[in-house]
Amino acid sequence: MRTLLVLRHADTEHVRPGAGDHDRRLTPLGLAQAAALGDHLRAAGVGVDLALCSSAVRARQTLDAARPGCAVRVCPELYNAGAGEILEQIRQVSESVRALVVVGHAPGLPALAHDLADPATSEPGALEVLERRFPPCTLATLRVDDQWSGLRSAALEQVRLA
Repeated sequence: MRTLLVLRHADTEHVRPGAGDHDRRLTPLGLAQAAALGDHLRAAGVGVDLALCSSAVRARQTLDAARPGCAVRVCPELYNAGAGEILEQIRQVSESVRALVVVGHAPGLPALAHDLADPATSEPGALEVLERRFPPCTLATLRVDDQWSGLRSAALEQVRLA
Protein backbone atom coordinates (compact mmCIF):
# COMPACT_ATOMS: atom_id res chain seq x y z
CA MET A 1 0.00 0.00 0.00
CA ARG A 2 1.13 3.53 -0.82
CA THR A 3 -0.08 6.94 0.29
CA LEU A 4 -0.62 9.85 -2.08
CA LEU A 5 -1.03 13.28 -0.50
CA VAL A 6 -2.41 15.92 -2.85
CA LEU A 7 -1.73 19.39 -1.45
CA ARG A 8 -2.85 22.71 -2.90
CA HIS A 9 -0.51 25.58 -1.98
CA ALA A 10 -1.53 27.79 0.95
CA ASP A 11 -3.06 31.29 0.81
CA THR A 12 -1.20 33.69 -1.48
CA GLU A 13 -0.82 37.34 -2.20
CA HIS A 14 -2.25 38.89 -5.33
CA VAL A 15 0.13 39.47 -8.22
CA ARG A 16 2.58 42.24 -7.35
CA PRO A 17 3.38 44.95 -9.90
CA GLY A 18 6.36 43.81 -11.94
CA ALA A 19 6.05 40.20 -10.77
CA GLY A 20 4.24 37.37 -12.51
CA ASP A 21 1.93 34.69 -11.23
CA HIS A 22 4.82 32.24 -10.82
CA ASP A 23 6.42 34.59 -8.27
CA ARG A 24 3.40 35.06 -5.99
CA ARG A 25 4.29 34.48 -2.33
CA LEU A 26 2.36 33.17 0.63
CA THR A 27 0.59 35.61 2.88
CA PRO A 28 1.12 35.45 6.66
CA LEU A 29 -2.11 33.42 6.75
CA GLY A 30 -0.69 31.06 4.14
CA LEU A 31 2.51 30.56 6.10
CA ALA A 32 0.46 29.75 9.22
CA GLN A 33 -1.78 27.36 7.24
CA ALA A 34 1.21 25.45 5.88
CA ALA A 35 2.90 25.26 9.29
CA ALA A 36 -0.33 23.95 10.85
CA LEU A 37 -0.61 21.36 8.10
CA GLY A 38 2.91 20.16 8.84
CA ASP A 39 2.08 19.94 12.54
CA HIS A 40 -1.02 17.92 11.67
CA LEU A 41 0.98 15.46 9.55
CA ARG A 42 3.61 14.98 12.24
CA ALA A 43 0.98 14.55 14.99
CA ALA A 44 -0.81 11.96 12.85
CA GLY A 45 2.46 10.12 12.26
CA VAL A 46 2.30 10.62 8.51
CA GLY A 47 5.77 10.16 7.12
CA VAL A 48 6.53 11.29 3.59
CA ASP A 49 9.33 9.86 1.46
CA LEU A 50 9.23 12.28 -1.47
CA ALA A 51 7.63 15.59 -2.43
CA LEU A 52 6.94 16.59 -6.01
CA CYS A 53 6.55 20.36 -5.91
CA SER A 54 5.58 22.93 -8.49
CA SER A 55 8.34 25.42 -9.23
CA ALA A 56 6.04 28.33 -8.29
CA VAL A 57 7.24 30.32 -5.27
CA ARG A 58 3.97 29.79 -3.36
CA ALA A 59 4.15 26.00 -3.75
CA ARG A 60 7.78 25.86 -2.61
CA GLN A 61 7.00 28.12 0.36
CA THR A 62 4.06 25.88 1.32
CA LEU A 63 6.31 22.85 1.33
CA ASP A 64 9.06 24.66 3.24
CA ALA A 65 6.64 25.85 5.94
CA ALA A 66 5.04 22.40 6.30
CA ARG A 67 8.51 20.82 6.78
CA PRO A 68 7.64 17.26 5.75
CA GLY A 69 11.26 16.14 6.25
CA CYS A 70 11.57 14.32 2.96
CA ALA A 71 13.39 14.47 -0.34
CA VAL A 72 12.03 17.22 -2.61
CA ARG A 73 11.87 17.27 -6.38
CA VAL A 74 10.91 20.68 -7.80
CA CYS A 75 9.03 20.05 -11.04
CA PRO A 76 8.45 22.97 -13.42
CA GLU A 77 5.99 20.66 -15.21
CA LEU A 78 3.61 20.89 -12.23
CA TYR A 79 3.13 24.65 -12.59
CA ASN A 80 -0.36 25.12 -14.08
CA ALA A 81 -0.49 21.41 -14.95
CA GLY A 82 -3.72 19.59 -15.60
CA ALA A 83 -4.68 16.34 -13.89
CA GLY A 84 -3.23 14.20 -16.69
CA GLU A 85 0.13 15.94 -16.60
CA ILE A 86 0.33 15.60 -12.81
CA LEU A 87 -0.55 11.91 -13.04
CA GLU A 88 2.28 11.38 -15.54
CA GLN A 89 4.75 12.89 -13.05
CA ILE A 90 3.45 10.58 -10.31
CA ARG A 91 3.75 7.52 -12.56
CA GLN A 92 7.47 8.23 -12.92
CA VAL A 93 8.13 8.05 -9.16
CA SER A 94 10.30 5.18 -7.95
CA GLU A 95 8.35 2.20 -6.63
CA SER A 96 10.48 2.36 -3.47
CA VAL A 97 8.56 5.52 -2.46
CA ARG A 98 5.75 4.54 -0.09
CA ALA A 99 4.37 8.01 0.70
CA LEU A 100 4.33 10.84 -1.81
CA VAL A 101 3.12 14.43 -1.51
CA VAL A 102 2.38 16.49 -4.62
CA VAL A 103 2.26 20.25 -4.04
CA GLY A 104 0.73 22.43 -6.69
CA HIS A 105 -2.28 24.33 -7.89
CA ALA A 106 -5.98 24.34 -8.68
CA PRO A 107 -7.64 23.28 -10.86
CA GLY A 108 -5.15 20.50 -11.68
CA LEU A 109 -4.73 19.01 -8.20
CA PRO A 110 -8.42 18.93 -7.24
CA ALA A 111 -9.18 17.41 -10.64
CA LEU A 112 -6.52 14.75 -10.06
CA ALA A 113 -7.91 13.84 -6.64
CA HIS A 114 -11.41 13.69 -8.10
CA ASP A 115 -10.33 11.57 -11.07
CA LEU A 116 -8.41 9.09 -8.91
CA ALA A 117 -10.98 8.74 -6.12
CA ASP A 118 -12.79 5.43 -6.56
CA PRO A 119 -16.36 5.86 -5.29
CA ALA A 120 -16.54 2.19 -4.29
CA THR A 121 -13.56 2.33 -1.90
CA SER A 122 -13.45 6.01 -0.86
CA GLU A 123 -14.84 7.51 2.32
CA PRO A 124 -18.24 9.05 1.43
CA GLY A 125 -17.65 12.11 3.61
CA ALA A 126 -14.30 12.78 1.95
CA LEU A 127 -15.88 12.45 -1.50
CA GLU A 128 -18.56 14.93 -0.49
CA VAL A 129 -15.96 17.51 0.59
CA LEU A 130 -13.96 16.94 -2.59
CA GLU A 131 -17.06 17.53 -4.72
CA ARG A 132 -17.73 20.90 -3.08
CA ARG A 133 -14.41 22.63 -2.60
CA PHE A 134 -10.62 22.53 -2.58
CA PRO A 135 -9.45 25.90 -1.19
CA PRO A 136 -5.82 26.85 -0.53
CA CYS A 137 -3.89 24.46 1.75
CA THR A 138 -6.37 21.63 1.27
CA LEU A 139 -4.87 18.17 1.61
CA ALA A 140 -6.44 15.06 0.05
CA THR A 141 -5.12 11.72 1.33
CA LEU A 142 -5.48 8.76 -1.00
CA ARG A 143 -4.60 5.11 -0.44
CA VAL A 144 -2.96 3.59 -3.51
CA ASP A 145 -3.01 -0.19 -3.85
CA ASP A 146 -1.15 -0.20 -7.19
CA GLN A 147 2.35 0.73 -8.15
CA TRP A 148 2.90 4.38 -9.05
CA SER A 149 3.58 3.42 -12.65
CA GLY A 150 0.15 1.83 -12.99
CA LEU A 151 -1.86 4.35 -10.95
CA ARG A 152 -5.41 4.69 -12.26
CA SER A 153 -7.53 4.90 -9.11
CA ALA A 154 -7.22 5.13 -5.34
CA ALA A 155 -9.29 5.23 -2.20
CA LEU A 156 -9.86 8.78 -0.97
CA GLU A 157 -9.49 8.52 2.80
CA GLN A 158 -9.63 12.13 3.97
CA VAL A 159 -9.84 15.71 2.78
CA ARG A 160 -8.40 18.20 5.26
CA LEU A 161 -9.39 21.83 4.78
CA ALA A 162 -7.12 24.56 6.18
